[in-house]
Amino acid sequence: MFKLLRLVNKLSLLENYFVLTGRKDFSPEESAELKSITHSILKRLNDSEFTALQTALESKGGLQTSCIFFPTHERLGKRVVVEPQVVLYRVFRLPQVRSSSELKRSPCCSTRNGFDKKVCINPFHYSTVVNTGPSSGIYTALPKAMEVKNDESSGFFSNHTQSTTCPMDSQTSYTESAPRNIGADYCYATEKGWPRPWCSIAYWEQSERIGPSFEGTADVINVFESLPEPSGFCLAALDRRSDVPERTKRVREQIGYGLQLTREVDGVWIYNRSDCSLFANGPTLTYSNESIAGGKVRHNILVHKIPPGYSLKVYDYKLSPQVCRAVDSAGVRCYHPETVRISFKKGWGVTSTCEYRQPLVTCCPCWIEVHLSVAR
Repeated sequence: MFKLLRLVNKLSLLENYFVLTGRKDFSPEESAELKSITHSILKRLNDSEFTALQTALESKGGLQTSCIFFPTHERLGKRVVVEPQVVLYRVFRLPQVRSSSELKRSPCCSTRNGFDKKVCINPFHYSTVVNTGPSSGIYTALPKAMEVKNDESSGFFSNHTQSTTCPMDSQTSYTESAPRNIGADYCYATEKGWPRPWCSIAYWEQSERIGPSFEGTADVINVFESLPEPSGFCLAALDRRSDVPERTKRVREQIGYGLQLTREVDGVWIYNRSDCSLFANGPTLTYSNESIAGGKVRHNILVHKIPPGYSLKVYDYKLSPQVCRAVDSAGVRCYHPETVRISFKKGWGVTSTCEYRQPLVTCCPCWIEVHLSVAR
C-alpha cells in the first residue's frame, strides 16, 4: 500500500512540474521519451531524496535543498542514461539544454567536490551558462546626439568614459572600505578575526539611490525582493523617501527570488533566480575602446541578457589585469574596472534594431551597482 502511494506521488510530481507539456518545438515522441526516463529515475529515489526534489520543485529553488545523487551511465530499461542531471533539468526547468557542458553547478552543490560515478540530479543545483560571444551582447555606446554628461552618471562611475577626467557626483559617491583583492589568495579575515567585505551593493530606481549599500562578506549573496528563507540584501526592506512609480512596481513584482552573486575560484558569477530577465555588464566581459572626436577614447562594454535560470560570469579574475592595463594605456581616467551593473527586466544600450531605447542604466526602473574589491 505504501509503495503504491509513493509511486502515485512520484507520478503526480512528474505531471505537475513537467515543463514540456504543450511545447510545439518538441515532438510528442521526444517528450514521451524524456518523461519515461524521468519516471524511471524517480522510481529509484528513496524517500529523503524524493522529498528533497519535491521541496526544490515546489519552492522553485527558493528553499535550500540537499544534493540528490544518481549513478551516471545507468541502464534504465533499454536505455543507458549518461547524464541524468540533464534529463531532469530539461524536464523540470529548461528543455532546450542538450548537454551538461551547457550547465553550471551552483556553489551549494556537493558534486563540485569531485564525484565521478554519481552526479547530483537536483535541477535547482544547476543553471544554464550565458553565451558571452560578441554577438550575444548589446553595446552601451551613446548615440552621437547624446555625448557623455556627468550628471547622468549613476553616482558610482560613469557609464561611458573618455580620456578626460570625469568628476563624481558628490551626493552619491562611494567610500571604499574593503581590501582590494577578491581572487584565490583573498584574505578572509581582518586582524580582529572579522570577515572583510569583498563587494558593496547599491540599489537604484532609475537615478535615485534607495537605502544604504550592502557590504558582502559571504561567498554567496542573495539580492531579492522576497525569499522563503530570507538572507542577504532584501530590496523590499529598504526605506524610501518617495512613492514608488507604477513602472517600478511592475518590475519589482517580478524580482521575487532575485539573483545570487557568488565569489568563486574563477571569478564572480550571477545566478538569475527571478521571474524576469537580468541585464548585466562588467569590465571583463566583451568590450571595445572606440576613438571619438578630439583624439579621445570611449570605453564600450557589452550588456548581456541573463534569462531566468541562467548564469553569467560577470567578472573574470584572469582578465582583470588585462582590463586595467588596456584602460590605463588608452588614457581612460574615469573608468573604474571593478564595477558591475545589473538591471532587472529592462535592458539598456543602443542596438542597430533599437530594441532597447534606454541608452543609460539610470533609465532602468530597478538596478543594482556592485563595487568589487579588486587588486590593480
